[in-house]
Amino acid sequence: MRAQLKMDQEAFRQLPYDVEVEQALLGALLIDNYALERISNVLKPEHFYDPLHTRLYETVERMWARGHAVTPLTLRSAMDNDEGLAEVGGQDYLVSLARAAPALPNTKDYARILAELAMRRELIRVGEDIVNMAFEAGAEMAPAQQIDEAEKALYRVAERGRYGEGPMGFDAALAEAVRQAESALSRGGHISGVPSGFTDLDSLLGGLHPSDLLIVAGRPGMGKTSLATNMAFYCSRLWAKDKAEGVAEPRGAPVLLFSLEMAASQLSARILSEQTEIEMRKIRTGRFTDSEWDRFVQTSQRLSDLPLYIDDTGGISIAQIAARARRLKREKGIGLIVIDYLQLVESSRRAENRVQE
Repeated sequence: MRAQLKMDQEAFRQLPYDVEVEQALLGALLIDNYALERISNVLKPEHFYDPLHTRLYETVERMWARGHAVTPLTLRSAMDNDEGLAEVGGQDYLVSLARAAPALPNTKDYARILAELAMRRELIRVGEDIVNMAFEAGAEMAPAQQIDEAEKALYRVAERGRYGEGPMGFDAALAEAVRQAESALSRGGHISGVPSGFTDLDSLLGGLHPSDLLIVAGRPGMGKTSLATNMAFYCSRLWAKDKAEGVAEPRGAPVLLFSLEMAASQLSARILSEQTEIEMRKIRTGRFTDSEWDRFVQTSQRLSDLPLYIDDTGGISIAQIAARARRLKREKGIGLIVIDYLQLVESSRRAENRVQE
């Protein structure tokens, strides 16, 4: 009986939408055309559930971009041949939208609600596609490939769901600059960003900042992997140390390290070799003295709680990197991502050559 009830409930499920919010937003735009400038970076025509409202918003955007005033009369004239608008009353419907608009509409909140509802509908569609693909996929499509396709689909939804607040005022930019300087001051006049562990590098860059994209280039065998590994280890260890001491603003950060060439166990062995001052040759062959083995085990136990996460998946794609980084950011609060190295990352789409990729 319960199973039947659950099936009946699922059969009557409806996609998430809110026609009243759509009408309130369109009515507010007819009253105040300038409100469109505050929401155009958040709301897109495809975010509307009602097809007529989608066409209305597209026409409003097009008219405003051409410098035309948008009123019920001018909008009806621009959509004179739209059968859907004629069916609901034409100009009378547009006038009713304007009259029913709230006296003090918060158009940004309306736009955010509609964008989030549209994303939920897209997630439902992607979920259905994933289920159907799992059921219908033939033997030639391995489960790993299905997972890759699912991650790409979710990544596309996330990318479409990203929206900013538009240009930042100079006062807000100044406030952020002052905040960073204050952060450096609170650390005793040191850097404001995440320390890399290399004093000269930190003095030049001021640490590693959230907006930074740093590319380390060098010939093979010059120590790029060692540099990246040491930076990742130092940042995670410093963060763990400050957290344990109850520092209000911990230095360092949890780190996600993508190692496309070397296994996670090999990187861990390198770190242990450096921290214990035991040669890699001895670690690989197991030729320890008693004191070296004790030191090796104690160090591994001490470092086991560091917030350093190593992903050694080979041939990983950009979409997979983005998806896994977002998940670790949400679950572990990572503040630094290291990729070793870029040439081994697979492009999410085909390109003519590796330079374009």
